[in-house]
Amino acid sequence: MMPPDLQQLCETYFTIDTKEGPDKVVPLAEAVRTLVRPGMSIHFSFTHYRAHGAAYEIARQFWGKDPGFTLVATGILEYGIILVYGKLIKKAIAAFYGDTYPTSGPNPILQQAFSDGSVELENWTNLTIPLRLMAAAYNLPCISTNSILGSTMEQENRHAYHLVEDRRLPGGKAGLMNPLHPDLTIIHGWVADPYGNTILLPPYGENAWGAYASKEGVLVTVEKIVTTDFIRKYSHLVKIPGHLVQSVSVVPFGAHPQGMSNQGIPELGAYEEDQRFRLDFREASKNRRHFEEWVNEWVLSCTGQAEYLDKLGYTRLMALKGMSDRDAWVYDLKSKTRKEVLDEAYTPSELMVVITSRIIRENVRSKGYRNVLAGIGISSLASSLAYYWLKNNDHEYIDLLVETGFYGYAARPGDPFIFNLANIPTNKKQSDFVEILNLFAGGNNNQCLGVLATGQVDKYGNLNSTRFEDGRYLVGSGGSNDVTSGAEEVIIVLKQSAKRFVETLPYKTSRGYRVRSLVSNLGVFEKPERDGEFVLTRCLPNETYPTLEEKIQNIKAHCGWELKVSDHIEEVAPPTRDELGIIRLLDPLGHFIS
Repeated sequence: MMPPDLQQLCETYFTIDTKEGPDKVVPLAEAVRTLVRPGMSIHFSFTHYRAHGAAYEIARQFWGKDPGFTLVATGILEYGIILVYGKLIKKAIAAFYGDTYPTSGPNPILQQAFSDGSVELENWTNLTIPLRLMAAAYNLPCISTNSILGSTMEQENRHAYHLVEDRRLPGGKAGLMNPLHPDLTIIHGWVADPYGNTILLPPYGENAWGAYASKEGVLVTVEKIVTTDFIRKYSHLVKIPGHLVQSVSVVPFGAHPQGMSNQGIPELGAYEEDQRFRLDFREASKNRRHFEEWVNEWVLSCTGQAEYLDKLGYTRLMALKGMSDRDAWVYDLKSKTRKEVLDEAYTPSELMVVITSRIIRENVRSKGYRNVLAGIGISSLASSLAYYWLKNNDHEYIDLLVETGFYGYAARPGDPFIFNLANIPTNKKQSDFVEILNLFAGGNNNQCLGVLATGQVDKYGNLNSTRFEDGRYLVGSGGSNDVTSGAEEVIIVLKQSAKRFVETLPYKTSRGYRVRSLVSNLGVFEKPERDGEFVLTRCLPNETYPTLEEKIQNIKAHCGWELKVSDHIEEVAPPTRDELGIIRLLDPLGHFIS
């Protein structure tokens, strides 16, 4: 038996409390009023979701006050578009500016703000922003990157990007970036204890580097408050320790219209992305009067998150929870699939998907690529078709990657959106931007094939997804520059016209050194050498131009440069019934293939 005095000491000093540290739980309105002030550099952190509820509250408190915020983010989506529209933002530092669902595209509200100069912007990439935050978190003077080199961003960002000599690399140059220190980071997590120890669930996107990089700490919103005992139980999922946190606010559905996956803690009540809401937002932004009405209805007229949720309604919210079930896609697919779908003629987009998929399969077989990293749209659809075809016909396996942290996923039928939450439970590994874009695409054991769509391409494979000739803004790099800078080889898929296949790009988002193949709706173009020009090597089926010579002349007519043609042109076979069936199950509503 332990002596009584020692027993007393043991109970007094060694008992682990269920709640530790000061209580930082405050209403969101109070947190914003206390921590957010005009002129701040605010980082909206991105894991797989963003703090939309917090952005709405900032909009309510600062609307019409010209606070002059600098907005730091990898992607400026709905939350940022609202803040830009309300003239709360004077400068944006991001990698992607625009709409993402179901396909990426420019947003008219952002385009107008960038065109009239009311918002200054810096263009970076999905990898370089987290790396700069990481440098700030580690208190480093700089951090190196393989991205940006040779792009227009290299010239634009000389205030924070510097070239140095490195004889080990092609061209003998390497890039160094300055650290990025926002004043305040805002992040939506799953749960936190009252002190602020916060759990984020994968995939992790930027991860939590912004929380460690911020000068004034973190404003946290969560779905619910838990005990410190709960935090200890899931300590391997705690990404933000409480000492970094300034406040914690309970904001249910705080990521809406984005969803929340419960991967890692299945007892938490996940909810699906509200894609109808996102489509309504996208449609409203095409007309400023309609958008003003939308913002007034969903943001400014709501006193807070509770009223916002009341407006969404119980039925809609419960449907989003039900749609997050692991097998919900089965029932969703049945409601979308039409009986006559296999009898319909293939579209030009379907033709591009099928041919791109075949080229992916050829590269996997001949060059041994094990990872395939695709972007949003038909590039991801082609990669999924290649995955299923290789698995079921050739018994050969590849791992599909998504930049935000999906590794080894299998796309679920019904919704081809690459960030579909239904895909998350199929991952073999949960990861983040830095691992996917810096390790698997570009690391020491690089076995990665990139597949991308873009806005424009030149004859050397350089890409533009940032600005047109007339100054109109597209969407920025996102992860495309990182993929073309790191993957062993890159395939581009792009509908062909002389305005897209151009002699000279108005903006070079990504250089074409690693781009080796280009697939259009008319032909396939290949580069024999990395620094060479595209050569037409294959013609796609085209009933309007039955002979090979007619096909070649039509392809030349839709190309903005003097096209080189191979001496041995192959005529590609049309899609098979099985190929069409697979992509029509993946995309039953025709978001990408119509």
